[in-house]
Amino acid sequence: MTHIVSLYKKYRNFVLYALFGLVAAVIDYVISAIFIHFAVFDKPEICSLIGNVCGFIFTFMTNTLVNFKKRSEYMKTFASYATICIAGSLISTLLIHLFKSSMNIYVLKFVVMIFVCLLQYFLNRTITYKN
Repeated sequence: MTHIVSLYKKYRNFVLYALFGLVAAVIDYVISAIFIHFAVFDKPEICSLIGNVCGFIFTFMTNTLVNFKKRSEYMKTFASYATICIAGSLISTLLIHLFKSSMNIYVLKFVVMIFVCLLQYFLNRTITYKN
């Protein structure tokens, strides 16, 4: 049991980062689905974008305040976090575009998602939330 506790302490930031990311994905999906279902906007892309922004705000707030406990320079932290997230989206899109014809799209999406999540975690931990 003490081994599990020590592993958690060692990887706490990553575990919380992944957990908050999963919750954000649910928030994104639910908000997008509600907006699409009730035809709040006539374009589903706008509904999806609103869901994306809500998920992003959730992950920024939880990672900043709960996970990495950053208590100052919120605008600088936000700009760094947003830049890394946007870069991750661009990398995902590029990798899917490059490899979509050579791999099953669902396997590719999963592999790219894991790769980008790890990359974003490393960059956010070392740049956005550096001590």
